[in-house]
Amino acid sequence: MKREDSTLLNKYGKDPGFKVPENYFEDFNKRMADMLPDVEITPVDIKPTMWERLKPFAYLAAMFAGVWLMMSVFSHFTTSSNLNGVRAVAEKLDDDKGNVDDFIMSGVSDYDILSYEDSVMMSNDEDVTSDNQ
Repeated sequence: MKREDSTLLNKYGKDPGFKVPENYFEDFNKRMADMLPDVEITPVDIKPTMWERLKPFAYLAAMFAGVWLMMSVFSHFTTSSNLNGVRAVAEKLDDDKGNVDDFIMSGVSDYDILSYEDSVMMSNDEDVTSDNQ
């Protein structure tokens, strides 16, 4: 590789072939400024409209409203459908005198069981408080 480099250097030399005129960069800025047209820039005072100022807050409110709506819809579907299914399975097990394995094998998840137990406990608490009064 060094031999090829030395051959090329001997053949063509170190001269790159390009030369910059003398003092080219010393007054470059002045010459460039002279070439540009004179343009007077006037600042424009643009005031945003009321909607442009309130738009981010409106978008934020819409986003939170959408999240709230989705959460309420999804929680309604999961709560009512799963608890009804758990109630049906629990009632069937009470009627059939089934065991826990039948309950687990019925396709009800642990979360559904806990939700059902919480709803039963809450209804029992309401019964106790109404009896005490």
